[in-house]
Amino acid sequence: MEELNSKFEKLIKKQAKYESSVLGLNLLISRLQKKYAANQTPEELKNCLQEMESFLKKYNSIVKKDIEALKNL
Repeated sequence: MEELNSKFEKLIKKQAKYESSVLGLNLLISRLQKKYAANQTPEELKNCLQEMESFLKKYNSIVKKDIEALKNL
């Protein structure tokens, strides 16, 4: 997961776009982008990254393809 943090960071900062076939993942990305946009601090970014990571760990079986695609962002 660690190598994905830079990709997640780009997503959260809206420097990259990603559209998943999993609605829950799209909603999470959108919510984290709004959350970070409202409070652009290193702590907030860290919180967003942790939330993204725990979501992907929890739903790993559902988002396997997305994880592979995110590696190529």
